[in-house]
Amino acid sequence: MEHTDNGSKVLTSINLGFGRISEITMAALFAGALLLSPANIVAQSAAPPGQATPPPMDIKGKTASQYYKNVKVLKDIPAIDIHPAMEYIMVGLGVGCAYCHDVRHFDNDDKPQKKTARNMIQMTFALNSTIFDNQLRVTCFTCHRGQPLPSASPVLSPEKGPEGLAPAGTYASVVVPGIALSSSMAPEKASASATTAPAGAPAVAKAPPVALPSVDEIFAKYTQALGSAEALAKASTIVQKGTVEMALPPAPGTPPGPPTIGHPAAESDRKAPDKVLLTIDLPGKPSKEGYDGSTSWLQAAFSRENTGGEKAVAQEGAEFIPGLKFRDNHSRLKADSIEKVGDREAYRVSGFRSDGSGFDRVYFDTQTGLLVRTVTYMNSVLGSFPIENDFEDYRPVSGIQIPYTNRFISPEGNRIFKWEQVQVNAPVDDAIFVRPPQPPPPPPPPAK
Repeated sequence: MEHTDNGSKVLTSINLGFGRISEITMAALFAGALLLSPANIVAQSAAPPGQATPPPMDIKGKTASQYYKNVKVLKDIPAIDIHPAMEYIMVGLGVGCAYCHDVRHFDNDDKPQKKTARNMIQMTFALNSTIFDNQLRVTCFTCHRGQPLPSASPVLSPEKGPEGLAPAGTYASVVVPGIALSSSMAPEKASASATTAPAGAPAVAKAPPVALPSVDEIFAKYTQALGSAEALAKASTIVQKGTVEMALPPAPGTPPGPPTIGHPAAESDRKAPDKVLLTIDLPGKPSKEGYDGSTSWLQAAFSRENTGGEKAVAQEGAEFIPGLKFRDNHSRLKADSIEKVGDREAYRVSGFRSDGSGFDRVYFDTQTGLLVRTVTYMNSVLGSFPIENDFEDYRPVSGIQIPYTNRFISPEGNRIFKWEQVQVNAPVDDAIFVRPPQPPPPPPPPAK
């Protein structure tokens, strides 16, 4: 973690309980070397001379092998779940796309890391299905902890473990020849005698439970704290302009290298009930992330649609007034604790998404009632990771309390938005939320 000149902390290489995430991850994202590039999609018929290029194949309803080239292990999962799985590997190992892939030809098998990744996916699936009764217990992060090579020995922080084969790896065929997984290897539940105190032992005093308000009471206080019912009902758009503190990619035409910290201009446009466009003026070309009420997309050096767990996260983030409709979109709601958020105490409310795609939490200041944090999870077939958004510096705008600072915290990198201008009910055209048309694919190389 680095410190900027003004003393605030910015994440370029981070540790959120997921291990240290390499700067390579951010560099790879900026480079646009991502799986939904046209070069990695199953080949389609070329347009005859003089005719328009046909649109890309629709990903919906396709399996991974039907949509992508050369998918071998995850070939039968929905194609929309491939990119979230790759994103989880990036976080679990702290690497970028280029660690396993030739980013010019994603379908190539030239790199040994790609073959190893396939074996590791099969290994974790075998462990989970056989030992853990089809529960997702073993993931990439279980061993890697944000490092490309897991350590085979305990380490004393901040030391790194040795990189290389440990004896068990060197002599695996001797130590465990032909080992086969069996459900008999599953962990056994402790007996009652092992989980209860022996007869006659003094009872351990438990702290009395803290009295918590009900979920309805917490949300009623939040609605009241936001502003008048009339102002909330009239609000249809929110436009925020300012800067974002974040890791920046190398400038166009410069050699590749680790990102640097910068403060580019940023703008957030929201339209009720669930449309949002975030624009960041990155060097060379603006970065845009949008949600039009049904489709989530991003456009920078590359353009693609977010799918699977990524889309679910985007849907959560597109709510017009963050957290206000949490009860409508979640089930099994529970106010379960009081936690510290910065220097404030907050009620934590947990709930499962109504469509079954995940689990989220929202935190409300115990004194002001305002939302101070949301935590959502990006889920994939290989594992999940949290994404946190903190809301600070609330100020009244057209009768509504709006945060002027957002701290976006993710294993993929942090961004701190400082809004300088905020308007409610400014004109916003629906067209800006729609994904821009994709550029035509490059022409094939001339025949030799």
